[in-house]
Amino acid sequence: MRKKYFLFAGIVWLVLAGLGLYYYDKPHTSAGEKSTDFSISAIDLFNQYQQDESAANKKFLDKIIEVQGKIADVQQSGNTVSIQLDGGASTAGINCSITQHSDQKIQLPEKGSLVKIKGRCAGMLMDVNLVDCVIQ
Repeated sequence: MRKKYFLFAGIVWLVLAGLGLYYYDKPHTSAGEKSTDFSISAIDLFNQYQQDESAANKKFLDKIIEVQGKIADVQQSGNTVSIQLDGGASTAGINCSITQHSDQKIQLPEKGSLVKIKGRCAGMLMDVNLVDCVIQ
């Protein structure tokens, strides 16, 4: 009876270890490799979250969104670039996070320029947050 228990526990452990290795080595995909669910202006996206956050979450959360708007700010920290799009409010907007990989160099747009960015919506804190973004 004990041998069967240890054999079963060993098989379960091997399966879990195999799944862990599979997900650990799985390549990261950006939003640029996925189809767009919504195409919207930055001001319209921000206004929908301002008016009714729960309804906007039901509509946009974890969806791939292509947002177009004017750049309010660009910040770089390590290998992460945050592009803030003007959402029509003075203190908040759309925050787009782009991760640079060591083999690529992103041409950063200038403040005030118009841009289209595609990313996965992660909801709203102070800004509407898009992650895994690419500049279109």
